[in-house]
Amino acid sequence: MRSPIPIADCHGHVGTHPDFPAYHAESAEMVAVMDHLNIERLAVTSTLACYNDCPRGNAEVADVLARYPDRFWGYVTVNPNPPGQALAELEKWAAFHTPPLIKFHPSLHKYPVHGKHYQPVWDYANQTGAVVLVHTWDSDPNCGPLLFPAIARQCPKARILLGHSGVTWRGYMQAVEAAHAAPNLYLDLSGSQRHRLILERIVEALGLERILFGSDLPFLEASMTLGQVLAARIPDAAREMILRNNFLRLISGA
Repeated sequence: MRSPIPIADCHGHVGTHPDFPAYHAESAEMVAVMDHLNIERLAVTSTLACYNDCPRGNAEVADVLARYPDRFWGYVTVNPNPPGQALAELEKWAAFHTPPLIKFHPSLHKYPVHGKHYQPVWDYANQTGAVVLVHTWDSDPNCGPLLFPAIARQCPKARILLGHSGVTWRGYMQAVEAAHAAPNLYLDLSGSQRHRLILERIVEALGLERILFGSDLPFLEASMTLGQVLAARIPDAAREMILRNNFLRLISGA
């Protein structure tokens, strides 16, 4: 299945994952998959950084951006636990993108997204108008979707992507509830679970402008999410917004 619309993909990775033995994990292999599906460009974070080593992981992203500058965007992944490291990483890799693209993984970093150690990064995101992709999961005490409205209201200039939209059906409903409460919260369609008619449901509940295509390449099959969007009972204009225009608008700073 190939998209008739060039895709701007908001959620991907570089590196390997111990729980998801990816079969196209090398960047050249990922580009081949992207070409096959018409994913024009993919925003990536480092898997190594999501687990524990942000300095080495962000350097991996820098290497991929240097080799494929027209195919990838780079998130700077931050860990709240080593004091001062997060802001140092954001400063070191500021050239990745303007406005900044930032990735949080509160689940793997074992720290709540609303905890005080994240506050300097939220302040930075608000000051710079950053796009912040945060891993979320249904009711998770570190990153459940319903934790985000208060953060979003405190950081109105940051654009916050609810990574995986809470994953489960209930998680999606929590993500929609959160997005209703704060206009700078967005839903990312990537995830390890597929729910029949969920896209139609969230389009009806939330509208079109805050739903983004994410694949989670190389760990999940991008064709699953693409098929969900192409087969959904939504207008063709809505597909173009979800697959491309919404994320491009966000990362342009508009």
